Amino acid sequence: MDSKSKAVYQSDSANYFLDLISKKTSIYDFSETYISSTTSNAFDIQNGIFNGNFSSSSTGARIRVLNKGLFYNLSTNQLTKDNLISEIRKIKGMPKGNTKLSKEKIVKGTYKVTPKILNASEAEKFAYDLDSYIKDHKEVIYRDISLGYGEEKSMFENSEGSSINSYYPSAGLSIYLLIKGKKSTRERMLEFGGVGGLEVLDYENITNKIGEEIKGLKEVADKGVSLADSKIKSIKNIVISPEISGIAVHESIGHPNESDRVFGRELAQAGSSYINKDNLGMRIGSNIVNIFDYPSIKGTVGFYYYDDEGVKAAKKQIVKKGMQNELLLNREYAGMLGKKSNGSARSSGYDVEPLVRMSNTYLGPGDSSFEELIAEAKDGIYVKSFNGWNIDDTRSFSMYQGNEAYLIKSGEISTPVLNYRLEKSTLDFWRSVSLLSKKVELFNGECGKGEPLQGVPVTMGGPYALLKFR
Repeated sequence: MDSKSKAVYQSDSANYFLDLISKKTSIYDFSETYISSTTSNAFDIQNGIFNGNFSSSSTGARIRVLNKGLFYNLSTNQLTKDNLISEIRKIKGMPKGNTKLSKEKIVKGTYKVTPKILNASEAEKFAYDLDSYIKDHKEVIYRDISLGYGEEKSMFENSEGSSINSYYPSAGLSIYLLIKGKKSTRERMLEFGGVGGLEVLDYENITNKIGEEIKGLKEVADKGVSLADSKIKSIKNIVISPEISGIAVHESIGHPNESDRVFGRELAQAGSSYINKDNLGMRIGSNIVNIFDYPSIKGTVGFYYYDDEGVKAAKKQIVKKGMQNELLLNREYAGMLGKKSNGSARSSGYDVEPLVRMSNTYLGPGDSSFEELIAEAKDGIYVKSFNGWNIDDTRSFSMYQGNEAYLIKSGEISTPVLNYRLEKSTLDFWRSVSLLSKKVELFNGECGKGEPLQGVPVTMGGPYALLKFR
């Protein structure tokens, strides 16, 4: 970043840009500016050998204006007065549209998360200690550890009077394992981290999880049986882990309830939805199915106080007692529906527009224990983790490929299974939910959407669930 850009960013930048917009574009109905400065650092260790590092930084601004029902979005990383004026001059000759923004509260404030640990030496020590722990497990024939950390400062202002300054540090860890058994190999990718410093990476919790995964996958690789297609199709009682309930929530509930997908914007890029304007409020699942999206879970990768349109993050109940209850909304689609935004606008950076996105999306808990679910299943299968999934364009039919899975016989976990896959329609899947465990677990992921593609960090999860198919 040159000295002039630094001076602009470090001064009252949001006001500077907004004032300039109002002077140059006073004919427009609404304007907002978003300025961000990010730094990222990451490195990789393969089988104990340092495999390089990565660092980057970026600073830029996004400007959006609305006039005569049409949004215009522009961005630049040249934060100088002359360049900004040049960019604003491009906003002319706009045709008419029909976009109406929801009316939202004016917000003013500074919101930040303070990291306890955020430095290179601590990160490297953590990663090498983790590598030594994995190395002691001889059944792991290949291991890869990637650790990254960074921070983002942002400033937001709009012509309605909202002004928000934010600071979010983050840390993330990816671990790839290849485990060899007597009959096969199994591979596994594990993700940890969240908003905060390196303290969000709990060494004891991570090593316990790795040890559990290695033990379970080694058993599958040693003793796993392959089921015939007829046997797979005949299994009616299925216990799924929080990981499976989480990926199903994200793919078959979260995405179909994004308002831009419901109303057709995503059609050419990512498909449509089984939900449309005519069946809002439809029954999706059984009466015990409650599904939420909640950005303000501290420490998660999907955490934020305010979305990228300056709207306060809200806990959304997407499905309530099995019924479709609430769409994920930004200001545009809330305005279309005569509602308030529920704070679901997110962007991956200043250089792209905010889209309707998930944050931390999960199936609500029940009141049973895991053991009660297994006992109630009697004869069926328990799917603990997956190594692949697929879903159609309308999110109506999906497949989840089991990675670690076990047959259930007489109400007890028995033989490990190599090739189980859960293939069901979305409505059959959720309407079959009959019991839920008490504890919700969340798993990290990255959700891709938009053109150009935007990847944003999210979590997904839920309790253990018993599915009973007819």
